[in-house]
Amino acid sequence: MDQGVLAVILAMTPFAPDLNLGAAYNAAMDLLPEDGWACLLDHDAAFTTTRWHRQLEEVVALRPEGTFTGVTNRIYCEWQQAKEAARLSDRPDDMAEHRKVGVARLRVRTLLDATGASGWGGFLMCVSKKSWRAAGGFADGLFCVDHMMHYALRAAGRRIYCVEGLYVYHWRGSSRDRESVATFPKARDPRTGLGCPCRSIGRVAPPTERITLP
Repeated sequence: MDQGVLAVILAMTPFAPDLNLGAAYNAAMDLLPEDGWACLLDHDAAFTTTRWHRQLEEVVALRPEGTFTGVTNRIYCEWQQAKEAARLSDRPDDMAEHRKVGVARLRVRTLLDATGASGWGGFLMCVSKKSWRAAGGFADGLFCVDHMMHYALRAAGRRIYCVEGLYVYHWRGSSRDRESVATFPKARDPRTGLGCPCRSIGRVAPPTERITLP
């Protein structure tokens, strides 16, 4: 892939004072060049190695039609869980320990095709401007913006992959703040006005197809 394209995989943590995260994501994506990529990272997530950009460059070059995520310590989505992080239960937020997990994960050289899964956890979403446009942009709101983008990408014929060697630490602060959760805006599709279909589509089998990186 042309190095000029690789240079615009930009890591961002968009924010909106009214908590309309989808609108903040759309504003950030709109700033990219037409051949650009954004790595959208949650406000409470952190990379654990210096190799993350190189890892994303590699998978973007291999599957330019795809959108990518990684694995983490705290996430509801089982196929994004790094099971070995459970051993950190006595020191669950020791970043030195999470960096060790991240370094060990660099040896994992597989992509998990998660296109058919029932949504993802969007602590990290690496998406091209072309895929963002094809999906019609992010829905308005905060919670379930990531899930709705998953469904929109799939409906647009795009593939969704988990980079199983890319480990990201996740505090998962928003979900822990139970007093505020009820007031946070839920995502709504701007085209239909409907909310997230997470609980209406039924259970979808977890992804099983793995692609070995060269």
